[in-house]
Amino acid sequence: KHEAFMFGCAVPDVERGQFADVKPYFWQTDTAIARNSWCYTTQNEYKTANSLLCDLADIVSKNGTLLLNVGPKGDGSIGEEDTAVLKSIGAWLAVNGEAIYDTHVWRKYGEGSTRVEEGQFTDLREKVFTPEDFRFTVKGDKLYAICLRWPEDGKVTVRSLAEADAACLPVFHGIVRNVEVLGFDQPCSWSRDEVGVHVTAPGVQSDCPVRS
Repeated sequence: KHEAFMFGCAVPDVERGQFADVKPYFWQTDTAIARNSWCYTTQNEYKTANSLLCDLADIVSKNGTLLLNVGPKGDGSIGEEDTAVLKSIGAWLAVNGEAIYDTHVWRKYGEGSTRVEEGQFTDLREKVFTPEDFRFTVKGDKLYAICLRWPEDGKVTVRSLAEADAACLPVFHGIVRNVEVLGFDQPCSWSRDEVGVHVTAPGVQSDCPVRS
């Protein structure tokens, strides 16, 4: 932090904040599970698992990693509120971890109208994402499109995957062979046109980010 080391010999850290765009170098966010404290107090204002998972997806899509602080009580035990949030995050990662661990940045970090404020100490304000907000990660021949707020009707459009002519612009024009929604056995229906890849998965209900 604060240029304490010469650039290139340590990992840049954004305390309680994020970068607004993807970076060509590896970086880190360090933050706490509570908005108002780094340690356990009886007045902690806890972040939700959904909020932390949206931050995680945003950070990883931009070539970063998330360091999450959880403060124990005086006797060394972890509080019930902290435990509930951590278990929710763990349950989500058990299904969707393949879209986070050992992934790489894509040609763009995401799409959507919601902008993440850049800088330290910006996570005190709740981010409000929409069904149009996606973050992308890639591993091997799989591209993961992370919808940061799944709509009630189960219909989303990934505009970055639209059919396009790349003769003049460096836009994506690869072949999309299949679309799946992680963690849900029921197959989704999808189509692709000049607007984007349209995915319909009405059986999916989730308060947390959904990956396809």
